[in-house]
Amino acid sequence: MNIEIRHLRAFQMVADELNFRKAAERLRVAQPALTRTIKDLEGMMEVQLFERSTRTVTITNAGKIFRHAVEDLLPSLANAVVLARQAEKGVVGELRIGYNDFAMYGLLPVIVRRFRAAYPQVSIWLGQFPSPEMVKQVAQGRLDAAFHLGPAANTEVDSNLIRSERLVAVVPDTHRLAERGAIPLSELTLEDFVMGRHDTWGAFHQLILSYCRDNGFEMNIIQESLNSDGIINLVAAGLGVTLYVESDWLYTTRGVAVVRLDQPGPRIETLVSWRKKGLPQHRTLQNFLEVAEEVLASEG
Repeated sequence: MNIEIRHLRAFQMVADELNFRKAAERLRVAQPALTRTIKDLEGMMEVQLFERSTRTVTITNAGKIFRHAVEDLLPSLANAVVLARQAEKGVVGELRIGYNDFAMYGLLPVIVRRFRAAYPQVSIWLGQFPSPEMVKQVAQGRLDAAFHLGPAANTEVDSNLIRSERLVAVVPDTHRLAERGAIPLSELTLEDFVMGRHDTWGAFHQLILSYCRDNGFEMNIIQESLNSDGIINLVAAGLGVTLYVESDWLYTTRGVAVVRLDQPGPRIETLVSWRKKGLPQHRTLQNFLEVAEEVLASEG
């Protein structure tokens, strides 16, 4: 069975007019061609849709049932065409975006808010994953884009730098170092540390552990937390100190002090990555990345 839209439109017009001549005029086709189209449709369906005489055309019971279905189907098809055209322009659809804590406490909320204002018919799903897992999911097409700790280290993805931030020490506001403007990292040698959980903050863990080892000591990690709020609140509670990216929100958080480090440490880079192969056909993602670039230019 190979029923086409032209068969359905022809049927609908004859059902409306119950007159082949008038239906043909409205469709701007020859009456014999319209008659053949209806006969072809009835042959494919193996159903008689109309009863014809030399003077009248009546619709059969089967035709009445089919008409109700066609009346629902044709508008749906037209709407599907509109949606497909909008999707090609990137104004409807869905995006699956991965993120880490640094992105969520950085520019990602601004990017998402601005994108949703510009493209309200695009739904956005946000999920938090470890950085290496996000890059893998982007390469596999399971995520459209991801905001993660650099580098991407995958030949299947492209990336743009979102932010490059320096490390600072965060200590309780009653700590002996709280009033210091800057300190050498060695001042933290004997401190207890609070960090993010190793299973979800693994890439950041490795950077910080290596940084401390390069400066002659092993971190004594006594407490781990799932997210940034938990880490900083544990510091505020006096359970230890931490190393974190310098962020505006830290300076307004009660119970902690931000202390800069004398010697330059590793820059903490947040990247946005996407799958190379998918981008040319994914206009919605292109629009999202364009908004990200605009936000970065204005607020980065």
